[in-house]
Amino acid sequence: MNLPWKTKGIVLTAPLTDELDDVVKFIDEYLAPRNVNLIVMQVRYRYQFKRHPEVWGYDPLSKDDVKKLLAVCRKHGIKLVPKMNLHGHQSGVPNTPTDGILHGRDDIRPHMRDGLLRAYPDFDEHRHMEDSPLRCICTKNMAAHMVIFELIDELMEVFESDTLHIGCDEVFRMAECPVCVQIPKAKLFSDWITAIHDHVQSRGGKIMMWGDRLLSSSETGYNNVYDASEEGTEEAIHTVPKDIIICDWHYPVYEKYTSVDIFAREGFEIMISPWWNQEAAEAFIAYAKEHDQGHILGLLMTTWCGSGDLAKCFLYGEKGRWEHTDKIVSAIRKLFD
Repeated sequence: MNLPWKTKGIVLTAPLTDELDDVVKFIDEYLAPRNVNLIVMQVRYRYQFKRHPEVWGYDPLSKDDVKKLLAVCRKHGIKLVPKMNLHGHQSGVPNTPTDGILHGRDDIRPHMRDGLLRAYPDFDEHRHMEDSPLRCICTKNMAAHMVIFELIDELMEVFESDTLHIGCDEVFRMAECPVCVQIPKAKLFSDWITAIHDHVQSRGGKIMMWGDRLLSSSETGYNNVYDASEEGTEEAIHTVPKDIIICDWHYPVYEKYTSVDIFAREGFEIMISPWWNQEAAEAFIAYAKEHDQGHILGLLMTTWCGSGDLAKCFLYGEKGRWEHTDKIVSAIRKLFD
């Protein structure tokens, strides 16, 4: 597909260590020849942090593993940006087969905490709940700020990146701890984003984040709780720093993708982020082209399957292990070829 923007990106999960070479080859032989120039790599806690090894996630990457990924990206002029979920998505269940990705599904029990909350239960906004699929970080816990800032520093250092994607999507049921419950959700959310922004900026960097919690469900007309907020966080759009790059993701077909206009009005640069539904992706991109006011940086394709699984589909013609992988492969071919 012919895209009018300079940036052509994709979100990949951090590969399992025994699939690292497949992912390097995928970048080298498929993504780079198609002019992909941005990879956002979802790491979560799947890195061998030296400062806080207690938070290691499943099958964590080593420093040498990261440098292999960085080397192939540099070979082709691809910007490699690490991603951590620094608010919601702190618990869930692993995919089958295990790929280290946690999903906050409420229909499967029990759930487990991801690395940070497993190591530091007091950082859990829902620490009073025995089982929750929607755990998030308590943003008023100052000890959590200290640990997270150290994790940010180490991750940006090993990826040699001036940019960090901080996630912050699909944050539900926040403001439940005794301190946070007294504070408006928009302020909690804005203060948290601003604190991370200011820390990253102090080291010469900038942040990317998902935009859904900054959008009002009623204003946008998006008809589900995922694409836009019904939780009261949407007013934070007026108070978070304007130099954050907003990744505007939407997966259903809508008549209008009004968030494109809203983020322009508020002065943000954005990335358009579709998924496997080709009809929706094409409609989203078409709307963005027509309504671009000079604030759209490019495309950031989301995947959410294991990157090794994805690589084997493209390189060796293997069938995807996850139920959506084959549809993701078809969508990537449609948008990237």
